[in-house]
Amino acid sequence: MYYGDEAIALNKIGGSKSLLLLQMLLLSRRSGISKNELMDQLYGWNEKAASANSNKNLNNLIYRLKRQMVSCGLPDSEYIEIREGMCRFKPDFPVVLDTEVFEETVETAKKVRGGAERTALFCRAEEIYNGELLPANMSETWFFQKSRHFKELYVLTVREQDKIFKEKKDYQNRIALYLKASALYPFDNWQVQLIRCYLEAYQYEEALKVYNDTSELYAREMSIAPTEEMQECFETLELLDEKHMKNPRDINGWCDMDRAFQGRKNDIEKLLFEKDPIKGAYYCTYPSFVDYCRLMVRSKERSGISAILMFLTLSQKKKIPKRMNLPEQMQILKSAIGDSLRAGDAYTRYGNRHFILMLSKTELECCSAVFRRIEDAYARNYGKGDLWYYADLTQELKSSAL
Repeated sequence: MYYGDEAIALNKIGGSKSLLLLQMLLLSRRSGISKNELMDQLYGWNEKAASANSNKNLNNLIYRLKRQMVSCGLPDSEYIEIREGMCRFKPDFPVVLDTEVFEETVETAKKVRGGAERTALFCRAEEIYNGELLPANMSETWFFQKSRHFKELYVLTVREQDKIFKEKKDYQNRIALYLKASALYPFDNWQVQLIRCYLEAYQYEEALKVYNDTSELYAREMSIAPTEEMQECFETLELLDEKHMKNPRDINGWCDMDRAFQGRKNDIEKLLFEKDPIKGAYYCTYPSFVDYCRLMVRSKERSGISAILMFLTLSQKKKIPKRMNLPEQMQILKSAIGDSLRAGDAYTRYGNRHFILMLSKTELECCSAVFRRIEDAYARNYGKGDLWYYADLTQELKSSAL
């Protein structure tokens, strides 16, 4: 909140009733909000006090809020009007809320048929929106519903802008649009659209980075692979040019596609082969690790090379009372694993506290020695946690899965 150029802060902690009251009044500024709704939200159905006491408590809270508004640097004013059981925030000076400006901009844009004005309005609305409404209050149903409303409007602005940029073949603005959406809502699958934009703009390295980063995020936070739709972005990749899209039967269009593909030869080689000297185990995202394991199991029939899966877990030491920094410790453990294994081995992260290792040309009885090397490397790098492992042959794991 600002009054002129001065920042305004109430002298209360974020979850205080006075701050919640102010937030509810501001978000209901135009329509107002009933005292009963305020009492239900602020004091709840489980409050021991009777309704009369709740009403008295609310009146006292409103009075204290008025005093706080003045004490934090705002002009003396009534601020809150109570009429016929309805409360409204009505100071003696103009109030501008980003939520109202955002909502008005979207509603106005929806009424405009098309053209530059509609484009400008949706762009303006998208710029205003910078994330969930009051995320600290999401446990409260009243605020959750408000936040969902604004999120739905934001999704609409993204969809509408995408249509506009798509018609103009404006890939850079589409990419910027989905970069922001992916950052605000990383688990809403916006990365699929971002990857497609990169692919359509022939920016394959960027597309691959988004895919790998998202795979890492999903494996770390939810222990799952990205959605099938995201994986299909690469499996169905086509190098389309204008001629091919206009006339699929035009042989020249197909020739142009072949030439375009051959022209990407150097880029493909850069992606397929590592730039730096090969050293230590190969770290990959969970979906890539799954593919690698399947290939190892298949190749065993021809090569006879056995492979072992090792499941490694990090836990906090019981003797350390202070809670360890888990992300930092997992990064230390990741480096320790990479330095302790051979170049032909691979590993990936699975969830918040786990790594999975694929060890080729290794026997089960050697796993304890491998684990000790990892444990020593982890300790040398100031690792503070306890490590545990379980290992089994891939063919036995496959049999148990069947």
